Formats: sequence, structure tokens, C-alpha cells
Amino acid sequence: MCRYAGKTYKCHYVCFKCRKSFKQADSDDILLRIKKDKVYHELNGKSIRKVGQVFTKSERNKLAELVHEIKNRDIKCPECGNLMADLGRDFKAPKKTAVKEWKIVEGLFKLGKRFHTCGCDGIGYIPQNPKDYEVYLQKALKEYQDSITYYQGKSEAEYPDKMERINYWNEKILNVKSEMKFQKFDLN
Repeated sequence: MCRYAGKTYKCHYVCFKCRKSFKQADSDDILLRIKKDKVYHELNGKSIRKVGQVFTKSERNKLAELVHEIKNRDIKCPECGNLMADLGRDFKAPKKTAVKEWKIVEGLFKLGKRFHTCGCDGIGYIPQNPKDYEVYLQKALKEYQDSITYYQGKSEAEYPDKMERINYWNEKILNVKSEMKFQKFDLN
């Protein structure tokens, strides 16, 4: 069973400038609390049973606005005021003094890595030092280039969206190369 199914966990938001992590309630959990306050109960003898949620039409409209606002809210760092990055429930922040590890986490974030899982399989491999990160990026670059080669060898009949797939992998390659250049890693 998924670890997050029975209990709510907070998401980890990080500020890369301050190298700090803060937990924030997930938007779905906030909405669940709001809805729980509007549950209609019925007295049945000595026991109380839950009947359902009672929302008027105007309350449903307000709830829809609130859902939009909560899901699109900006979480700002309490120290510097910069926007924080949502890295998910499974993120474990490095120590504040571990500058190299923070640079790796920030690079992974820029490449699209997030730590949102159901809790069953964990977050996967995370490089712990610059050398491992360089190997990780080179491996990713090779996989992305292999994907382009694969789709280039296919026909439009097999993959009607062939060009979109190639463009997708090209963008991933550009992002990895940009990160490798930023980290001053070998691009060969």
C-alpha cells in the first residue's frame, strides 16, 4: 500500500538562495480540511452518521475559486522572500553548509526532477557529489540522444507525432548540456 494513502504528508519547499527547506501543506490537504468542515451529520438513535457534504451554489462557486487560488499559490521563503521550489514529499534537504549538494539539487530541479512519489519505491538515484552528478548527466545525455536516434529511424506512419517526440528529446538534450556547461563538466 502506498505510504501516502492513509495519512497526509507535507510537501518540502526549498529556497536555493538560503539553502533551506520548509514544509507546507499540500493544496489537496487544505481543501480536504475545508470540505470536512461542511459535512452534514445525522443523529441516528445514539450514533451520529455522516450523510454528505452540504454546499450551496454560491459556496460551490467560492470553493471553486478557492481551489484555483490554493493550487496556484506562490510559496515564498520566510527569510529572503524569493519563490520557493516544490520538491515534493520525499525530498530530504542537504545540510545548509553542503553547498555542492545544494548545487546538485538545484541542477536536478532545473532539469525537471521532483521528489513526488506515492512512497512505495522511493525517489530513485540522486547523485551525492559533483563527480557522480557529471556521470549522471552524461548518462542522461546518452539516453536522450539514443531516443532521438530511435525516432529518427521510424516512419510517420508508426509515429504520427514523430517530430514532436524528436523536439521533446532535443529540448531535454539542450537542458542537460546547459546544466553541464553551468557546472563546468566535460561535454564530450
